[in-house]
Amino acid sequence: MSDQQKRLQMALDAAHMSIWDSRIVDGQVIDGTVSWSARGAALLGLEEKALTQAFRDFLACVHADDRARVLDVLQDGVQRHGGYDIQYRVIWPDGSEHWLAARAQVFTGASGQPERTLGIIWDITERTRQEIMIAERKELAEVTLSSIGDAVITTDPHGKTRYLNRMAEQLTGWTSQLAQGLDIWDTMPLADEQTGATLEHVAVKCLHQRQTIGTSAHTNLVTRDGRQVAIEDSAAPIWSRDGEILGAVVVFRDVSHERKLSQQLSWQATHDHLTGLINRRHFEQLVAGALHTAKEQGHVHALLYLDLDQFKIINDTCGHSAGDLLLQLLAKLLQSQMRDSDILARLGGDELGVLLPHCPMEHARQVGEQLRQSIRDFHFAWDSRSYELGVSIGMVEINQDSKSLSELLIAADQACYLAKEQGRNRIHVYQEADVMLAQRRGEMLWIARLKEAFEQQYFRLYAMPIVHLREGLESHDEVLLRIRNSKGDLILPGAFIPAAERYDMMISIDRWVIRAVCAHIQSVRDSLAPVEALVEQRRRAPALYSINLSGMSLADSGLQDYITEQFVQYAIAPEQVCFEITETAVIANLPKAQVFMHHLKALGCRFSLDDFGAGFSSFGYLKALPVDYLKIDGVFVRDIATNAINRAMVKAINEVGHVMGLKTVAEYVEDEATLAIIRELGVDYAQGHAVGNLRPLVAGLD
Repeated sequence: MSDQQKRLQMALDAAHMSIWDSRIVDGQVIDGTVSWSARGAALLGLEEKALTQAFRDFLACVHADDRARVLDVLQDGVQRHGGYDIQYRVIWPDGSEHWLAARAQVFTGASGQPERTLGIIWDITERTRQEIMIAERKELAEVTLSSIGDAVITTDPHGKTRYLNRMAEQLTGWTSQLAQGLDIWDTMPLADEQTGATLEHVAVKCLHQRQTIGTSAHTNLVTRDGRQVAIEDSAAPIWSRDGEILGAVVVFRDVSHERKLSQQLSWQATHDHLTGLINRRHFEQLVAGALHTAKEQGHVHALLYLDLDQFKIINDTCGHSAGDLLLQLLAKLLQSQMRDSDILARLGGDELGVLLPHCPMEHARQVGEQLRQSIRDFHFAWDSRSYELGVSIGMVEINQDSKSLSELLIAADQACYLAKEQGRNRIHVYQEADVMLAQRRGEMLWIARLKEAFEQQYFRLYAMPIVHLREGLESHDEVLLRIRNSKGDLILPGAFIPAAERYDMMISIDRWVIRAVCAHIQSVRDSLAPVEALVEQRRRAPALYSINLSGMSLADSGLQDYITEQFVQYAIAPEQVCFEITETAVIANLPKAQVFMHHLKALGCRFSLDDFGAGFSSFGYLKALPVDYLKIDGVFVRDIATNAINRAMVKAINEVGHVMGLKTVAEYVEDEATLAIIRELGVDYAQGHAVGNLRPLVAGLD
C-alpha cells in the first residue's frame, strides 16, 4: 500500500468511514456487485472482513421501506453519469436498525458506459437518532403549544416575533406566518384597562431586565382589528446553554369573563343590589374620607340620615314587591335632585344616607328640604290605590371639630330619631345636647314598650311556610315574632329587636317564643280527636316549626335546660322543633353553639343555618356545625332571574349543601320566575310569597 493510500485509509478510519465500491452491469445497478472493506462489512452488521456481494444481497440488508428509494437514487446517478448522496436504513442480522450515509461518483469505461461507482459510506445512526428526537420534541412542543388553552408568543433577543401558537393567533388576529419578524408591540399591543394608555410591553421588560416578569393585571390586548381584550400576561427569558438570552416567551390568556365577574362582585360589594345605590359599608368609607379632609384641610361637609315614614305600612300591606319598587323609584327621584358630587346610599331597609361634600350647613338645609318636599309630593300607586310618604331627616355637619366616624354616624342617627319624635316629615340638625336626650328617651321608650309587651301579652306569633318543592305532604313553618300594641299597630322585629339586644332582653324574648310554640303544638295535638290524630299522623309527618334564636341565647348556658323543660311540660316531640341560627351568631359563640347544638340534636331537634352565604367564611364554619337545613341568603335569591352572579352563588351553595347531606331552603322567593329557577337548580325548599303568605300562628290573635 502506497503512502498516499495509507494516509487516505487513516483519514477514513479517523472519520469512521469506509470505501463504497460497486460494479455496474449493462448500465443496471441491480445486476452489479458491491465490494466492502472489513470496516464496510461491519457497517452492515456482518463479520468484519473484506466482502464482495451481489447488489441484490446488499439491497436485502436495506430497510424494506427504503429499498426502492436507494435503488432509484443510485440508478438515477448512473444514468446521469454523475453521482449521488443518500441516507438510508439497514437492518442488521440481530434485527437492530442503523442509519448509513453514502456519497459516490460514477465512473465510465472506454466506451463511455458507466462501469463503477466509487465513494464513501459511514454510520450516522447516533446523529440521526438525535435529529429524530429533536424533531419529535419540536413537534411535541409545537403540538402542545398549539393545543394548550393559553396563548403563547416567542420573540428573538431584540423583541421580534418568532412564533404564535393557535390561541395567540385567535386572540391577536395575527397568523404566526404574518407576524414573524414584526416587533412584539406590533403583534401584541398592550393598553391600560382603565386609561387606555400604551403599556411597556411585558416581553420588552423581560428582555431588558433579563428576568421573568410575573402576571400583570388591568392589562388589555389590542387586537389586529382594534378590539380590546382583557388579559393576564407574563414573560420569561429563553436562555442558551452558555447563558445568552435567545429571546422571550410571552404567555397570556383571555380573562374578560373573570374580570367582568370581578368588577360585578366589586360593584356588589359596594352597592345595594335593589336600588343600585352604594351600600352602608361603602358609604361609611366615603364619610370617613370626608372627615379626613375636614380635619386635614379644613373642608366642611354635611351628612344626612333619611328614614322613610309610612314605608313599613306599604311594605306590609302591598308586599315586598311593592316595597322594592317604591325604593327603586325613590332612589331615582332623589338622585335627580342632587349634584353629581353628592352621594346617596341605602343604609338598610327604609333608611337612606346622603353625603354632601364641600357643602355648608345653610346649603345643606336647602338640599335636605328639597329632598323632603320631593318625597312628600311623591305619590305611590299600587293596586288602584295611592300612597303618600314622608321622610324624617337627621343632619350633622362634618368639620374640623368632628371627633370620629362612629360619633358622626351616631349623631346623624340620633338627629333622625329626634326628627321622628318631633312629629316626622321634618329635618332636625344635630346639636351636642341631642346625645343624652336621644339616648335617654330611646332607652326609656323601648324598655317601657318591651316590658308592656310582656305584661299585656302584646307579642304575636306568625307563621311563614317553608314549602318542599317536590313533596307536598310535609308541613314546615318558620315562626316570626311581632308586637301588636294597644293602638293596634303591628310592630316588626326590625324596630324592637335591636333595642332588645341592646338592653339584654333577647334571652327573655327567645324563651317566650319557645314556650309559646310548645304550647301551640300541644293545643293543635289536643284539638284533634284520637281517630283524627291517627289519620293525620299516617297522612303526613308531624308539623315542623322553626324558631329563631339570637346570639345571646346561644351563649346562655341555661337555655338547654329551659328547652328540655318545655318539651317535658308540653309533651312535645323534639323532632317537631327546628332552631334557626344565623352564621354571625354562631361564629360569635362558636364553642358554646357547638355544645348547645349537639346536646339538642341528641334529643331529636333540628337546626337550620339562616342567611347562609352572607359571609365568605360560611363553608369553613359549616363543616363544624351539626345543621340539617341551609337557608340561602335572600340577597342572592330575590333577583336570581336577572342576575347571573346571584344565580351562580345559589347554585354553588345548593350543590355544596347537598354534597354535605343538607337540605337547602331559598328565602325571598317572591314570584313565579324566581320559583322556576329555584326548582331548576334543585333547591329543596322555598320560602316567600310565591309559595305561601305570612299568617297568624294562633287564630284570633292577629
